[in-house]
Amino acid sequence: MRKFFAFAMLVALVASCAGTKQDNTVKITGTIENAIPQGEVILEKFQIGEVSPVFTAYSDHNGNFEIETTIDGPGFYRINIYGKQFETLILDGEDLKVEATGEVDGPINVTGSDDMQYINELYDYLGGYQEKVQDFNQRYIQARNSGDTQLVEDLTTEGLAMEAEKVKRLKEMAWNYESSLVSLLITDFIPNKTDEFLFLDSLSQKLQKELPSSKDVQFFSTQLENFRPAINVGDIAMDITLPNPDGEMMSLSDLRGKYVLLDFWAAWCGPCRRENPNVVNLYNKYKDDGFTVFSVSLDRGKDKWVEAIEKDGLVWPNHVSDLKYFQSEAAIQYKINAIPFALLLDPEGRVIGKNLRGQFLRDKLESIFGE
Repeated sequence: MRKFFAFAMLVALVASCAGTKQDNTVKITGTIENAIPQGEVILEKFQIGEVSPVFTAYSDHNGNFEIETTIDGPGFYRINIYGKQFETLILDGEDLKVEATGEVDGPINVTGSDDMQYINELYDYLGGYQEKVQDFNQRYIQARNSGDTQLVEDLTTEGLAMEAEKVKRLKEMAWNYESSLVSLLITDFIPNKTDEFLFLDSLSQKLQKELPSSKDVQFFSTQLENFRPAINVGDIAMDITLPNPDGEMMSLSDLRGKYVLLDFWAAWCGPCRRENPNVVNLYNKYKDDGFTVFSVSLDRGKDKWVEAIEKDGLVWPNHVSDLKYFQSEAAIQYKINAIPFALLLDPEGRVIGKNLRGQFLRDKLESIFGE
């Protein structure tokens, strides 16, 4: 089984489905290269929070096995070869063929349906992307260890662009796979579902039309509300009133008339600290043109918060925190579950950018204020 494949969301999503195919019997035949005579080959089904055995077959001396089962509609399953190899299946009435080695980490191939073709395409893409990430990480570590701050900054921008391109490709795949549960599987690899809520909502509506009786799709649709963002581009930012390090109350609304970067961060957040020099440079460049920063810390302790402000040179005066970590009043209000998180606000307090970092933030401010 591909090591990069994580099924946390899949296990939570999948219950059972009511299908439309008349032929509800599926046959799975397979060959195992390193055969164990009378070795167990188990077909398992993903249920809510668990994997349950459905049918157990036994391979012969040549590694051949056959499983025949009845399904009540399309659903997520798993083939378990000797307890050593595992592969996710989607059963939707079509017979499948399995080719496996019977060894841990050995290749396994399943063919016979469009769904399995889609899964293999997804595997191939994610495998290629993982190789790119490994190469990128090596280059990033080398640049950081050498102290080349400009290269680190350039690589940060490259990494963000690479991740954005991955999400774009996954969205294309999920949308183009017609009437397939693989589209649900793909959503597990879209990391920031809040930012992609509008797409996921559209995908949910599409799948409800294509697979109207699918309980998987129904469950996905009901759970989607958990990812609805608190605020979208074009909305007026909700006011935040919290104490600064001296205990004085400060409000976001006091900065109306300026372009404001509403920045959620913390002293313990490595990516936040690495982005701080970029924000400092932009503040110094555009502060006289009407740009400022409103920093909301999700720290737990005042000392580390204040120390980070001083060490990173965050010279703007707008620093607030209730020191409640992710239970901060502001974090709950804005549904913040990961940082860094930032919103760019126009002088009326309207959101004109979300999660702009590095070169992307520089480009946005340059489009407003000029070079």
